[in-house]
Amino acid sequence: MKRTVEMIFTVIGLLVFLLMSISVGVVAFTDNAKIETMAKEFVQLQEQTSQPGVEEFSEQEFETVIETGTNYLFFVFLINLVLGVLALFFLKGDKKPKAAGILLIVTAIVGTIASLFFGIIGGAAYLIAGIVALVRRPKKMIE
Repeated sequence: MKRTVEMIFTVIGLLVFLLMSISVGVVAFTDNAKIETMAKEFVQLQEQTSQPGVEEFSEQEFETVIETGTNYLFFVFLINLVLGVLALFFLKGDKKPKAAGILLIVTAIVGTIASLFFGIIGGAAYLIAGIVALVRRPKKMIE
């Protein structure tokens, strides 16, 4: 049985997660000059709008939050990408469609939540591919 629909949606999810991991990776692993500029602007804005009793961020704390967050998101997107490739291999040649469907559904749900809903489009593509892989039955030959 051809699994074209499942493979197309899996590839769409792969492309989305690939683009997101590249874009987040560029921010995470490049020069920190832009992050330092953002941190200075954030601290200035915070000083202008500060309220009494509210703890303020320093520039170093803001930079640490941005660097940690981008590293985290990069690895979450990378894991989603690897699991999608694995599911694609299971779908190719109709080897293990049930395993691929379960893997895609779990990856869609966990990956979307772990990426703080930034990966919702790729997760939706994985979810559709997983549901179709589980629901589709092979056609029975009429003799």
